Amino acid sequence: MWLLLSYGADPTLATYSGQTALKLASSENMKNFLNDYLLDLQGRAEGDPHTAWDFYSSTILEGKEKIGCDLLLNPPGSSDQEDDEQDSGHLMFEFSNKPLLPCYNLEVSVSQGPCNWFLFSDMLKRMKLSSRIFQARFPHFEVTTLPKVEFQRQVLLSQVLAPKEIQEHMAPPLPLGAAETVELVRHELELARLLGSEVMLEAWSS
Repeated sequence: MWLLLSYGADPTLATYSGQTALKLASSENMKNFLNDYLLDLQGRAEGDPHTAWDFYSSTILEGKEKIGCDLLLNPPGSSDQEDDEQDSGHLMFEFSNKPLLPCYNLEVSVSQGPCNWFLFSDMLKRMKLSSRIFQARFPHFEVTTLPKVEFQRQVLLSQVLAPKEIQEHMAPPLPLGAAETVELVRHELELARLLGSEVMLEAWSS
């Protein structure tokens, strides 16, 4: 019976002899269920102690300002569309004939929030440069450090890395007092191009 009702069956249908689903119900639980179901559909009398389903319109979630708009004076998509385009973000596509370097979404500082970072060692190896030469040529790129334990903790929380990739960046627990750190360089479009990638930005709107 629950299955039929969930698919939209009419509980008021009767057989040729006038037997309805309520009359054919054999158990007390089924009779109570059908009675309550019909009362919910038809409306309960005032003072009924049983609780009925009560659904509200989605307008209760909106503010008390005037709802809606005059379609003739302010059609959707005219002035609002320009505002939406200004607020819309971009999708970034990165193409390369080499495997892309692993990129990690990490929170290095609370004020900055999560950002994308490369391992500095990976980036230097790809560009075949030393740390000193890179920072002399490109002083505007942000290079920072993060405790290795914190780096591993944030990598373990990643929703995009496969378990195999996560294990590659895990290391044995550090002894107490150890201050081993990981050097990171922040992902920038210019840096991605220096690494040999072609970057395309595609605007999108929600």
